[in-house]
Amino acid sequence: MITIVEEKDAKFITHAGSFHPDEVMATVLLEILYGDIDLARVAEIDEKETEAFVYDIGLGKYDHHQEDKVRRENGIAYSSVGLIWRDYGMQILEKLGLKDYLEDYYYDIDDQIIMPIDALDNGEGERISMTISSVISISNPFWNSHISGDEAFLNSVDFMRTVLNVYIKYLTDVYNNNELDWDDGYDWLDTVLKKIVLDTANEAKCFIFNEEGGALEMWDEYGEEIITYYNHTSKHAEQGVYDVKKMFIQPLSFEREETDEVTAYPVEQLAILLEHYHKNGEEFLKGILNTCIDSEVSRIQGMDYVEAQIDLSENHIMILEKFVPWKGTLLKSESNKVNDIYLTIFPSQRGGWNFQGVPISPASFDTRIKVPKEWCGKRDSELVELTGVQGARFIHPGGFIGGAENFEAIMELANRIVEYTENYKTH
Repeated sequence: MITIVEEKDAKFITHAGSFHPDEVMATVLLEILYGDIDLARVAEIDEKETEAFVYDIGLGKYDHHQEDKVRRENGIAYSSVGLIWRDYGMQILEKLGLKDYLEDYYYDIDDQIIMPIDALDNGEGERISMTISSVISISNPFWNSHISGDEAFLNSVDFMRTVLNVYIKYLTDVYNNNELDWDDGYDWLDTVLKKIVLDTANEAKCFIFNEEGGALEMWDEYGEEIITYYNHTSKHAEQGVYDVKKMFIQPLSFEREETDEVTAYPVEQLAILLEHYHKNGEEFLKGILNTCIDSEVSRIQGMDYVEAQIDLSENHIMILEKFVPWKGTLLKSESNKVNDIYLTIFPSQRGGWNFQGVPISPASFDTRIKVPKEWCGKRDSELVELTGVQGARFIHPGGFIGGAENFEAIMELANRIVEYTENYKTH
């Protein structure tokens, strides 16, 4: 059992904010190994000052954010989950009651599940749509989500626990020469995808006048109505249809081409396994489609919110009361105020508030702000002394982002940066 606790009560510690497949699956492995997991998710940690098991943070034994990453013999860098699997994988398999083929289980699970997570988390391998890694990505709370980051994290742990358990069932059958019929599995997939799209259309109160074709055709037919139903407006619906199609419908509608690159385990294969062993593959896929639709609707609503905040901006500053992905909307906006905005401030996912400079262009690392060089790379008391802003936390060495403890402090810091930028432009 996993319980989210305060840092002082934690026996295990990982990072807060957006979660990723590596620490999610690592948490699953640690639960198998230790049973009860009293876990704290924190913004930062000094591993030397705690007796807790620390992973994916702190630059310790089970972190991978060091410049000199630990790598496998094949050159792929470990992430937190790979490091834990390397050291404890055999024990974990024994804890699961497995006795035969232990080495086969160990290497097969590493090859198909663990190593791809490692690779993608370290920016290696090939990212493709609709894998267990992309499911974790869209499972993070949306900007207007009704669940907390901790709740979403625990839900993702449940998902990864399912991934591991069903894949072990599959391997057990393989080792005992009971290989499932994948052709039948893909036939089932084609049928159920169409059913899921039509069921979703019915739930969105679409008038179903055509059922000719597969899931792709049904989505093309009813997708705009579905997105409009959940967004309560047709604004940006066409883009939403395209995005959900690209995210979910299309990748699962065709058997994937083999690649030499390392990729995460595909969702369609996981769904086939879940249907074969537990008869819940349809429920699983429907849940992911709903998440894709929810994420797209949230994105559309976020675009509308950012547009409204652009018009409310003052003194070259746009304020977001909740974090919303904002760069794309701002840079494409046709508002007459958009070119006057130098920076955006928003709540940090790790507590406090951040400022971030507006990029000069979508592909540029340069921003519209200028930050005094002596402030860049400084933190805490040193930064407070340099800026005169009580509560200032950090400014990145590149100067494009910084943070403070509260709204008042980030506003003061932002206004000072705006003033410096204006002076820089006139000299």
